[in-house]
Amino acid sequence: MSRSAACSALLLLALCVSGCSGTPSGPRSVLDERTGVTINAVSAPLVFVRIHGDANTGARDYVTLVAAEQDNAGKYTDLFLMYRWSITFHGMAPAPPPNAGQLLLQVDGREVALQPLDRIPVDISLSKELFVPEGDRVAKYAYHVNLDTMRAVAESHQLAVRLPQEPEEPQTPFTLWRDGRPALTQLVSQLGGS
Repeated sequence: MSRSAACSALLLLALCVSGCSGTPSGPRSVLDERTGVTINAVSAPLVFVRIHGDANTGARDYVTLVAAEQDNAGKYTDLFLMYRWSITFHGMAPAPPPNAGQLLLQVDGREVALQPLDRIPVDISLSKELFVPEGDRVAKYAYHVNLDTMRAVAESHQLAVRLPQEPEEPQTPFTLWRDGRPALTQLVSQLGGS
């Protein structure tokens, strides 16, 4: 292979890799075959972290936030699914506190308070498609939201979450760790018809 052909091949490979890594794939649609309900969900979740002690040795608490729309025979419901889980580098991670589902979104200096629903209205046994963390020590909640709230989160510059009902460190926010805002922007665009 000539030198110019090799350079061209490397340039093409670099363009393909950069094209794949820059934009998330579009929203995903999941059909619950038992109920006929369709869930349109983001292709990547928002993940927040709160670190206890030293970042290399301490426990870490996580909040995974998944935006979705439930389509039940033409009745549409916008939701945030929230999973609260922990890891530790010493021993078993503690279970999240029970009944601590109140969620405060801190969006560009203002707070949006969300109360958990009595039950999760979608089948989250579709864990891979709805980003449920592995393990049995995961607290799961769902919240009704509207498109304006989803849009505010998607377009935010500063974003964090708090769980004020947790007994330990309730004032310490969870900071953004994995940024799913581009995927949320795509879902909002799809749901808003733009």
